[in-house]
Amino acid sequence: MTTIILTGVYDIEQSARILRAGKSIGLNLNFHADELSDTGGAELAGRLGARAASHLEEASPAGVAAMAASGTAAVLLPTTAHLLRLRPPSARAIIQAGVPVALGTDFNPNAYCLSMPIVMYLACTTLGMTPEEALAGATINAAYSLNMSDRVGAITVGRQADIVVLNCDRWENIIYQFGEAESLITHVIKKGKLIFSQETGFVGL
Repeated sequence: MTTIILTGVYDIEQSARILRAGKSIGLNLNFHADELSDTGGAELAGRLGARAASHLEEASPAGVAAMAASGTAAVLLPTTAHLLRLRPPSARAIIQAGVPVALGTDFNPNAYCLSMPIVMYLACTTLGMTPEEALAGATINAAYSLNMSDRVGAITVGRQADIVVLNCDRWENIIYQFGEAESLITHVIKKGKLIFSQETGFVGL
């Protein structure tokens, strides 16, 4: 395996200083860690009680254990690993360690993807997650990673009514129908109000 030397990025001590300063003024800590090499980012996330750490392709078992102990979520970004041909994060080991796993797009010029159905598809096909784990990663665990799971992320009494309505026999089709899953969406409801339908398009917030 090629060793990648990172330059122009914060080292672990600098990162810790910045993160501690943020935590001291009440910010939830959520940062990218251990994408190209094991820099100790996952261990730092656990040590500081971060809300979440993203990427984690090269996170060590000790780092994953530290995240599990602190309740820190892992935000896995399968489009990035796929497009940059990185080793995928060890989703199964992270899940088995007891770390909440969320999913994200990492949308940026080198991972130019806004589609959560594609992210869920890649989570299943390249990270070895089950459809149920991918769904949780895109909903309730994603909300947890943002410290919002008490308000959004699940369809339950007391949470905000953010709902996507699908026209399909099985909900898994939103993952299975690669590249055309968005065509299954018939309605989008945000805060209890209809903001999109296939018949009328977007109607605003």
